[in-house]
Amino acid sequence: MSTIKVNNIDPPNVGEGVSIDGLQMPTAGAFSNRNLIINGAMQVAQRGTSITSTGYFIDRFSLETSSGDTVASQLDTTAGDTPYTLGFRKHARIANTSGTTASNGFRDLRYRIEAQDIANSGWNYTSSSSYLTLSFWVRSSVAQTYSVYMRSMNGTKQRYAYTFALSANTWTKVTQSFPGDSNITIDNNNSAGFEININPYWGPSYTANSVPNNVWQPYVSGERVQDMTNTWATTVGATFDVTGVQLEVGSKATPFEHESYGQTVEKCKRYYRRLSSIGGGYSTIMVGHATGPQNGSAHMPFFPEMRTGPDFDCSATSDFDVEPRDKALTSKPTINDTSKDQIQLNFACDGNLSIGESAWLTVDIINGFVEFDAEL
Repeated sequence: MSTIKVNNIDPPNVGEGVSIDGLQMPTAGAFSNRNLIINGAMQVAQRGTSITSTGYFIDRFSLETSSGDTVASQLDTTAGDTPYTLGFRKHARIANTSGTTASNGFRDLRYRIEAQDIANSGWNYTSSSSYLTLSFWVRSSVAQTYSVYMRSMNGTKQRYAYTFALSANTWTKVTQSFPGDSNITIDNNNSAGFEININPYWGPSYTANSVPNNVWQPYVSGERVQDMTNTWATTVGATFDVTGVQLEVGSKATPFEHESYGQTVEKCKRYYRRLSSIGGGYSTIMVGHATGPQNGSAHMPFFPEMRTGPDFDCSATSDFDVEPRDKALTSKPTINDTSKDQIQLNFACDGNLSIGESAWLTVDIINGFVEFDAEL
């Protein structure tokens, strides 16, 4: 067998990496689409830019919180900060608006990955010689040791934890490679298969000093990470910032795989999409027809398809009109015939429609929206 040198560089042996112009090349897997994390640069926030309770805020990332008051936000990265110079214009922030000393208190930035995306990634997740590498930029207003734990979600759940220390108000890149394990199960479907938790704080109800770092073990809710210092959790106004999250196949972290905003939005729409008015006044969001003098339906295909048939929600009845007759809705729209590919929305209005005539649903620019949620 012969080998070909590129720019007079010897090709690496299997499992090894190579550095070109100071940049680490992949040690396994694909050269493009390496990052198994969607929206790791925190660009897209379809729901809005902040949240004060558990739930998704920046697309694909959720705040998990208990005890005390917390706000999670999408913020602009300051020019001159190291992540900014590397192309990260946004970051996620978890902030304490009041502290917690409760044993069951916690603050957590969580990300879940579809099982099939892990199963088909090229990671041999049952092999101790096959690796994933997680990297991210992080900054805290409080100097202390923090933690990450990951878990497989299928079969008997397995947990892998590690810690990292931060100086106050200093952006730091944290990188960790970890192997597969014979006890890990990953299904080849669209359910949740893998979870990453970046933790400013877990209270003692969820921690134990007996938890070993850097090894896979069966997941136990009360033993997620080692005991954590509570300085950050008890400090009112404490902040914890994250951006540049990348999970890739191989034993080395490569430079973050930046992509356009449009590419990221399309990936995010598999899990969540929000339709609202564009411009001023009212704007058409779905087109359909009258099914009765006071009823109608509208159909919308999903491009790209969603992960599964989504949950539906919308704003107040008063935010909508039915055109071309300028009729007000008498109740919130409902849905049926929902799948990952399409949805049918039914609406009721205050009358005088002709059966079969074209009718379209419009929404107010200020408050109106419809949303479809297929998150993990």
